[in-house]
Amino acid sequence: MKNEDTIILGGGFAGLSAAYHLKSGYALFEKNSEIGGMARSIYKDGYTFDYDGHLLHFRNEYTFNLVSELLNGNLAPHKRNSWIYSKCIFTRYPFQANFYGLPNSVVKDCLMGLIKARFLSLSHLNSNGNFENWIIKTFGEGIANHFMLPYNRKFWTVEPRELTCEWLDGFIPVPDLEDTVTGAISDSTKPYGYNSRFWYPVKGGISELVKGFSERIRNVYVNKKAVTIDQHRKEVVFEDAAIKKFKNMITTMPLPELANILVDMPSDVKQAFSMLKWTSIYVLNIGIKSDNLTERHWVYYPEESVIFYRVGFPTSFSTDVAPEGRTSIYAEIAYRDAKKIDKDALSSRTIHDLKKCGIISEESDVEICLPIDIKYGYALYDLNRKHSVQVIKNYLEKFGIYTIGRYGSWKYMSMEDVILEGKKIAENISGAINRAPIKHNVGV
Repeated sequence: MKNEDTIILGGGFAGLSAAYHLKSGYALFEKNSEIGGMARSIYKDGYTFDYDGHLLHFRNEYTFNLVSELLNGNLAPHKRNSWIYSKCIFTRYPFQANFYGLPNSVVKDCLMGLIKARFLSLSHLNSNGNFENWIIKTFGEGIANHFMLPYNRKFWTVEPRELTCEWLDGFIPVPDLEDTVTGAISDSTKPYGYNSRFWYPVKGGISELVKGFSERIRNVYVNKKAVTIDQHRKEVVFEDAAIKKFKNMITTMPLPELANILVDMPSDVKQAFSMLKWTSIYVLNIGIKSDNLTERHWVYYPEESVIFYRVGFPTSFSTDVAPEGRTSIYAEIAYRDAKKIDKDALSSRTIHDLKKCGIISEESDVEICLPIDIKYGYALYDLNRKHSVQVIKNYLEKFGIYTIGRYGSWKYMSMEDVILEGKKIAENISGAINRAPIKHNVGV
């Protein structure tokens, strides 16, 4: 391997997109035996399980065209069919626009709370930096107490008041009052949110998009784990003792992992790394001996009596992901401290709750149970995050090191966001190289 101008650490969508858009002058190194990062699929006994729910949402025409080209027609659109299960009743997503079918007392709480929030001054609530106050100020106490607070507490694993609002960026729909009233008295199907439509490969799972990228990039090396980055000498040491020099580095590894392999950092940068917090996700991928396909794509579970916060049904958006006469699902559980959880108990409780919720008939229906533990699930948007990330990025960019992707940017991002960030950093690096002064040899 010759030295390249730009080294890319990490072969998930962010690193693959950066490589694709750089075109040349790079080498990509992936610590695992295959590229794809968290956007990989596992194939077992005729089932295709993604590492977690990976659905494509497009706000940008460029990304849609790129993904369509990479998948070469292996892409199907879907109109979202997602639900919430609470009070032993299914209601349509988003909760804040769909109360139809809930007990009258709950509907009244939600509507009256929303009306008070919209027409009465809630000056005592300051939403700046406080997600809980934003929820109450935007939706009222009824919606907050019956869904928003318990669900987000379960998902983020911390109290919503400990989170800022920096991550929202259109992820939570805010319907107008008329639509909410309509959704309280009728089974409204008006689409809301960035994911009201989504796309997914017809065959092969989300790894098909990884494959599309891999066929168009080069200089990719797997089983190459970086163990030391000397930012001062601008070199990286790998587990196999290989050393590579670099002019620029793009890294997609989780920032807490990056902190462990950098050398001689100033105390303020070390402090910034130490302030980062995250939630982990335990995903149970399950194959079921049943062909009773549901039309629902996924369901949210806000109540503490159910261990998972969401269950998805991959066979409802691709019949190719399970053998004929079979169904696949994934259940997601959020947790904070790996030392305090019993993963075998989590799996057992998940199966029990799937039966309790009527998703499976009998435990004996489960023929495959494939757990995947995702240590870095979501970056926590607490009061320290923004400043800490900025300190880290400012410091590393002095050495030509750029951290990108969901874990490198420590940011709540869709797959489209990640792909576009890889494109942006590639264009910035290419532009800087092209703008560099040409060195001429003088007098030979």
